[in-house]
Amino acid sequence: MRLTGLPRSPTRRLSRELAFAGAALVGLGLLVFGSYVLHGGFYEDDWGNASTYRERGYWEMAFDFWLHGKPWRPVLAFLLPLPHALFGLTPPFHLAAGLLLAILASLGFFVFLRAVGIELSHAIGLALLALVFPWSDALRLWATGSLNNIAPMAYFLGAAVALHALRLEPAQQPRRQVLHALSVVLYLVSLFTYEIAAPAIALSGLVYRTRVSWSALRARWQLDAVMVLVWLVAIVYPSSRLHDVRSLSDRLTSVPESLVQASSLFASVFLPRGITSPVAKLMVLVAVGVILGTAFRRIRNGDERELWTWLLRACAGFCAIGVGYVMFLGYGLYPLAEGPENRINTLSTYGFVVAAYSVLVVLCLLVARSGAPWFSILLIGGTLLVGVGFIDRVRADAGRYEASAAQQSEQLATLRRVLPRIPPRTTVFTFGHSLTSGHGVPILDAPWVLTAAVKLRWNDPSLIAVSAVGRDVSCGHDAARVAFRVAESDQVYAARYGRAAFVDLSIPSVRHVHSRHDCREALAAFRARGR
Repeated sequence: MRLTGLPRSPTRRLSRELAFAGAALVGLGLLVFGSYVLHGGFYEDDWGNASTYRERGYWEMAFDFWLHGKPWRPVLAFLLPLPHALFGLTPPFHLAAGLLLAILASLGFFVFLRAVGIELSHAIGLALLALVFPWSDALRLWATGSLNNIAPMAYFLGAAVALHALRLEPAQQPRRQVLHALSVVLYLVSLFTYEIAAPAIALSGLVYRTRVSWSALRARWQLDAVMVLVWLVAIVYPSSRLHDVRSLSDRLTSVPESLVQASSLFASVFLPRGITSPVAKLMVLVAVGVILGTAFRRIRNGDERELWTWLLRACAGFCAIGVGYVMFLGYGLYPLAEGPENRINTLSTYGFVVAAYSVLVVLCLLVARSGAPWFSILLIGGTLLVGVGFIDRVRADAGRYEASAAQQSEQLATLRRVLPRIPPRTTVFTFGHSLTSGHGVPILDAPWVLTAAVKLRWNDPSLIAVSAVGRDVSCGHDAARVAFRVAESDQVYAARYGRAAFVDLSIPSVRHVHSRHDCREALAAFRARGR
């Protein structure tokens, strides 16, 4: 099979490719996520951002996040309030926008694949698999998390534009300079949205080398490396003195666990959702090793150019997986994280898809020659099996998110029945309810999340609400307190007597706490420590 890059054909042909890939992605996205968009809800930061936007408005919220939250993510800072300004408190609109961003990220991946020489049919298949990759589905199921799709999208487009500029003739120097400037802007958008692509941009020369010579790419690679270095020194390092940015030793000590979990995840790509046995995963990894080893031996014994090409692409996929985790090392997040935490796979998703698909192609090439009917049948069948497995997992995850949204609504409705009116500056402690709907999908678990939801529902920014489930509740001399642990540190919410209410959502029942005696009686009645 002849390798072809981004074709040098008229714009009409490029437009047709993009239109076809875009239509395929939109169709798959609606098929897999359409129902969820209608029935999903707000989760975690969605509540906090909605509440902050109502209280502060667009500009104050954006500048506050930029200056005091994540200074190294200014683009994200000004994106966060935007959905709430456009869509208010209507989750389907937020989720539809999130799905659109995910589709655009996969379309950007398609453009990148064409730019580095991946054939049209393979590029479309890879982009479709990336859209439904289940181990990063928080980027499609969680409205706030979906904004992170802009980072890989901008990176892929920046790399594609840079490659196109490098391949222009010297006589087209003005156009080349404009395109190089555009690619730098896209890289910066990626970095300032979500810093996951920093290592990939620093290693961009290896991508450029797929289409141009070392001498042609040297100056551009130096520019990219210097840009990332300046970004690190000017933005990330100073911010690390104010924020919880891990040391180099912390990052290195998390490498073994990240490697183990990434290997487990890769094996799961080829297994149905119900098979989680370590033995089964080990067998898959051994089988992959045998396939790649057999292909390498065949290459040594003869001219197998296409087999060699796909072996290189598999290696590139494995390397991309590692590159995607560099910025997360040391943060306690690992590849098999669930719920909103699986955003750790934002960039590595594309490496997993390329590596797994390349293994499938290699296997098919070992069985039948490219172009033969059996080759196409085997590859389409293998891709469909993997894709169906992805969709099955995604729908299961979407069901958990929907269950979380339903339980959140039920809990807030129950709280509303018990406390139709809450006096200003009251702190509500809740008992007798679930904190997750399974597999890491939260249900108003963090105090700032429940507080934001209550502020919105009661339209009172002075209220505080804290879940006491599974947490240490104590009755002090003048206040009731709930202690919980966040990021390896202990935090305490205190409510002075007379401004505290204990609510058991399982009965439901409410106790207004006016004294230490009331506090102890309420704790005994609700059996807080046993819930």
